Formats: sequence, C-alpha cells, structure tokens
Amino acid sequence: MVESNRIEGIHRSPTRQESEATLDFVTAESMTVVRLKALVAVYQPNARIRDHADLNVRVGSHIAPRGGPEIVAALEQILMESAVYDDSYATHHAYETLHPFTDGNGRSGRALWLWQLLRAGNEYPSIGFLHLWYYQSLQAGRIFHAQSGFQGKP
Repeated sequence: MVESNRIEGIHRSPTRQESEATLDFVTAESMTVVRLKALVAVYQPNARIRDHADLNVRVGSHIAPRGGPEIVAALEQILMESAVYDDSYATHHAYETLHPFTDGNGRSGRALWLWQLLRAGNEYPSIGFLHLWYYQSLQAGRIFHAQSGFQGKP
C-alpha cells in the first residue's frame, strides 16, 4: 500500500482503515462492483462510480469512456472476466482504461490487480507493483507481437 500511495503522490503511510479495507478486498473470494465501490469509498470518500452521463473524466492524455450506465456494465464485464482468466495485467489495463470512478482508480485498480494475482495462486509479490507490472507488460508485449507477426529489429 505504501508503494500504491506513492504512485499517486500520497506521501503518508496508509491509514488503518485503508489497510484493513485493502486486506479485506484482496482476500475476498469473489469480486463485485459493490465491493469495489466500498474500497474506493475508503480510499477516496468523495469519489463515485461514473454511472451518469455527466461524470466524464480525463487523466493526462487519457480520455476515459463517457459516463453513464454503460460504465457499470463494462465494469461488471471486467470483473466477470477476471474471475475466469488469470491475467491480472489485462484486468488492470481494462480497469484503468475504463476509469470507472471519478477518483481513486489507481489505488483500487492496483488492489484489483493484487486480488487477481493472489486468487490465481501467486504469492504476495515481494518485488512490488511497479517492478512486477514491468515484467507483466513485457510478457503482454511478447504475446501481442507473436500474434501480430511483428518482426521488429532489436
């Protein structure tokens, strides 16, 4: 959690409530929109799910899909697929691209990544999110290039 906060520019230790909510989240048997909403409410109390047309966000150069009921449906699809496939990288990428909340997506997305990683039978990562994410992105790139026939020169 310290690393996740630092990524967001939060330079304090996680609160007890954040730590407890994260532990409950990553050890859950199943994942639901309700569970994600509860976690985001702890991380970012003023954030809300972008289920109305006027709840649009832009983060840097990323423009998330327009707000509306489709956001909830897309989030439910991501969570359903996360229960079937053991690809925490793909789930995290889809979640962050959707950006389902007005705020708190980074930390909740990393918690979702960790939940799926642990659910797939992996141990708690000793090298941290950014380090492991780097290796997962390299693997995803290798798979993409193999499927696309890309023959780039080193």
